[in-house]
Amino acid sequence: MKVKDIMSRPIIAEDEETLVTKIAEDMEELGIGSVVITKGGKSAGMITERDIALKVLLNNKRASETKAKEIMASPLVTIEPEASVEEACKLATRKRIKRLPVVENGVLIGIVSIRDLLARKPEYVREFYF
Repeated sequence: MKVKDIMSRPIIAEDEETLVTKIAEDMEELGIGSVVITKGGKSAGMITERDIALKVLLNNKRASETKAKEIMASPLVTIEPEASVEEACKLATRKRIKRLPVVENGVLIGIVSIRDLLARKPEYVREFYF
């Protein structure tokens, strides 16, 4: 099975200059936990709910004054749609990340989460959580 068979679409992306309040509003409205951050139209990083909590709230920053580029996780680790689910599991495990954006020819086309991967490869649960 390939990554393209299990990835979620569409992927939500925001520009690096976007304020965290807008990102949080979009996450809430769409019921998602992360967004890919772009710079000049190219994928540059990612922001999760956890990033907002730890990098904004715990540091007493104002979300209405904080830009995405200030808190995004970067560089972005991506995977190609033709990669196997096993390759994706190994990459996510090695990099200790929970979401892998799927990029084809430099274009963001989807995202694969830990949940997507473990549903197909439950034997990797030990790698992720122990």
